This record gives sequence, structure tokens and C-alpha cells, in this order.
Amino acid sequence: MIGERVPLLLLSDVDGTLISESGSLPVEPVVLRARVQDIRRAWRGPVHVGLASSRTLRELTVLQRALELPGPCIAEDGARHAVDVEAPARILSPHDMERHGSRVLRTYAHATSAEALRSLMHDEPAFVRADTQRLPVQALRALGFPTYGAIRRALASRTHSVLLDPQAWSNDDHNRLRERSAAHGLQLRRGGRWFTMTTAGGKGPALRALRHQFTMHGVPPVIAAIGNEENDVSLLAEADLGFVIRNPHRGPHPMLSALPGVVLLDAEGPGGWMEMLDRLVPGATQLVEARP
Repeated sequence: MIGERVPLLLLSDVDGTLISESGSLPVEPVVLRARVQDIRRAWRGPVHVGLASSRTLRELTVLQRALELPGPCIAEDGARHAVDVEAPARILSPHDMERHGSRVLRTYAHATSAEALRSLMHDEPAFVRADTQRLPVQALRALGFPTYGAIRRALASRTHSVLLDPQAWSNDDHNRLRERSAAHGLQLRRGGRWFTMTTAGGKGPALRALRHQFTMHGVPPVIAAIGNEENDVSLLAEADLGFVIRNPHRGPHPMLSALPGVVLLDAEGPGGWMEMLDRLVPGATQLVEARP
């Protein structure tokens, strides 16, 4: 039977994909969980739902706890990824172990430290102005971090990337910073309103590591991914089945819709996430049937 022994791994971007610009989910968490359970019943094999975001690991696990959907995480735009200690995944040698509430995660780093990034870019005024960790608390609250807890989760726990606010830049600042980043081998990518700077090659390499970890008894997982922005290109390119969200008022990101084989969803914003669930099992089944 299709899916009986083949793992299905779904990785979802968060902002603009699962969560709207106003911070809302496409449906209530209980409805979302019920739909994911429908996927598990329809697939009849192992199904893992994870998050892939420029957010920190701490932010992602808090969101997973609220949704009651624990799973693997790709954090800081691919600079880190994590799996639960008890996850039925092939274990690579982890870089660290972390406790997140009741969960213990094996964590893996794919980039140099945030301190090293700041040391390298300390003499670039546009970088310094946009570095959110340097902003006062009042400014951070105005940017959408309402509490000290939110600031700690988003910034203090950011270990292998730097979150930058592009509102601090002119066009010349932006162009110069992109040029200097490229000259140093750094990656500067936009995800929603923010830019993330890291040495990681995006979310894709971290997803490649998860593909290896979730290969069970020689059977690789079918990997589906869904995203909406520039920083989701490598994620969807690495997946077996890619879904592209239509951004409200501006349509799908052209870099994503140009990827071969992706599914361009009809519904706008997070509404497309629920449409993706409708298409997930049929699309994954076709991929399994096409395997040699």
C-alpha cells in the first residue's frame, strides 16, 4: 500500500505561509491539528510536520507547543536545525542538546556564529543601524516584539544569524550591503519584512540533512515544502514536492514560481496552507508510485 513504509516529511515556512501578516493562522489550532491527523490516516505511514523559518529555534518550538504539533525545525534561515531526541530519525552527531519546555532536541549548526558575523561587519554603518539586537526595547516593541519574552526568543536566542530591519536602509545602503555580503561569502535573504544574514546556504542544506535523518531502513522520505518568499527558494528546490503561496496583493514570488515542478496554490496567503493539505497526499502518492 502506498505510504505504508515511506515516511512523509512536510516542512512549512511560517510568516506569510502558515501565519498571516496580522499574526493569524488560517484556521483554529484544533482544526489544523484535525486536518494533519487526516493526512496521517490517509498516508498510513510515518508523517512528520515541521517548520522552516528565519525565526529562532526558541520561537519555533513555542509555536509548535501552541499548535500541539511538535516536529523537526529548520531555524534562522537554515543556520540551524533540530529534531526531538525521541524522534524516529537516523541520528547524526549533534552539535548540542537543548531543552525546550518538555522537549529535548538534538541541534545542528550549519553556519558560523552571530558574534563572528558582527565582528566581520562591525565597520559597515548600514549593518549596524539595521541590526535588531542593537535597537532599544522601545524600538523593538514598535517593530512587533511586544514583550521581553518575545525579544529574548527572537533576538537573544539567535545564535548563528543576524536579523536586520531594512527600514533603516536607503537603496544605496541595501545595494552596498548586498555587495559586501557577497564579497565576504555571506548570505543576505529577505523573509517577510526582515532580512537575515548568515553563512548558511539557506534552508535547503538543512532540509538535505533532514532527508538523511528521516531515511528509515533505506527508504528515503517524500519531502514536501511550502513557502512564500525569497528565503524559501532553496527549501522548495530541495523538496520533492514544492508548494508556492500567493502573497496577498502581490501574487507569488517570481523566484519561487519559476522553480520547476512547483505547485502554485490558488488561495492567497495562509489560506493556501489548507489548500496544500488537500493536495499533499495525492501529490506525494504520485511521487512514490514513480519511484523505481
